[in-house]
Amino acid sequence: MVSQSQPRRPSRRQLLRTTALGAAAFAAAPVLSACGGGSGGSSGKATVRVWHWYDQQRDEWPRLVEEFEAANPNITVEERQFGDPDSYLPALQSAVAAGDPPEIFAPHVLAIEYGRAGISADLRSDLGEDFLGGFFQSANDLFVDDGKQFGLGWMAQTFGIFYHPRHFENAGVDIPETWDDLIEAAAAIRATGVEPCVLSNNPGTNGLDFFLPLITQVTDDPRLLLDLDLQRNGASWDSPEVIEALTLVRRLQDEGAFAPNPNGITTAQGEQMLYTDRAAMLFMGSWVPQDFVQDAPPEFVEEYRVMKTPALTSGARHWCSNQAGAAFAVSETSPHKEAALDFLRFLYEPERYAEVMNNSHSMPATSAAAEQVADPVLAEMTSWLLDGDGAPHILMGPGSSDSAANAVSAVIDGSSAPEAAAAEIQSGVERAANR
Repeated sequence: MVSQSQPRRPSRRQLLRTTALGAAAFAAAPVLSACGGGSGGSSGKATVRVWHWYDQQRDEWPRLVEEFEAANPNITVEERQFGDPDSYLPALQSAVAAGDPPEIFAPHVLAIEYGRAGISADLRSDLGEDFLGGFFQSANDLFVDDGKQFGLGWMAQTFGIFYHPRHFENAGVDIPETWDDLIEAAAAIRATGVEPCVLSNNPGTNGLDFFLPLITQVTDDPRLLLDLDLQRNGASWDSPEVIEALTLVRRLQDEGAFAPNPNGITTAQGEQMLYTDRAAMLFMGSWVPQDFVQDAPPEFVEEYRVMKTPALTSGARHWCSNQAGAAFAVSETSPHKEAALDFLRFLYEPERYAEVMNNSHSMPATSAAAEQVADPVLAEMTSWLLDGDGAPHILMGPGSSDSAANAVSAVIDGSSAPEAAAAEIQSGVERAANR
């Protein structure tokens, strides 16, 4: 999800690389009541500070702020964009430790922990069910704990398989409906001298985007992964459902569905393999269309297509990764909390929000805006979410992301069996919780 004139956005994987740092810093930081700090001004106006690292809308923010301030002369908005998650997180945690978080902020991977600590407001209470009901359920669920919601999706993110139709024609195969179909198609495509599907797992958290929705495919229950992540309702990572999903990953690798050495392939390398005809397919996220416009040959951009990830069985739901690739939280303790909520309501006014997402080539997090997506490939991917196929794929629980990423990498390279890998995820989560 990158605007063509802008540098490539930090991906979810870059965000998750800082998870361990974030958890440690959060645990060490005192949770103080906000005393206003930089949130007020000598004029007596309410000041709403907005902190994030989302580059896609950088050309939209000045217009939005000017329009809002004109309609709300007693509120000043100070929007601050950081360069990437690595520079953003320490600044946010310093503000939290000082008792003065910004009024609106990207919650990062600590959204649930901030909510439990009373730092982030419960938006279900403050904005209401009717307001939140317009968002994709999978985007909302990412930020929900104990009946409260501590974040609001700004941009959705989903995944599919990008492909060049010519390679399917050359191999004489159809677009796969199931994983079995993908394995058969992969063999025929490889026989033409082209690698079948690229799975990029470098860094190791990439593989979670592929693996985690398989748990939902196995169960048809998207809430199970949420319970696994936060260790709720008796969910355990060493359960049969997780083992079955890991077993499918190993089978796909063993039977040649993927190009060799997924653990060594970066996102950029995977994209290049597809648009230079070294591979027929690429599993990747909804920012890829913008990457292709920026980097791929124009003829490829005109010809490539995207398909849903295959289903477990014929006729089953094609569960695909979707949650909020970017989000906002609101400070619970700021004296200008109501002004911050007013600014959020302004940002998400349906026509305005749809225009911002289209102008920035971004995937929206609301159903109303999703129906107005202009980019044809993004519109195709967004339609899957409108059909209800979105499944969780972002982990926020202590130890979840690192433990699961390590396990998936080990299953892919054959150094761990699915049963052992599932057990290691659970033990890693338990160790993190006891630190």
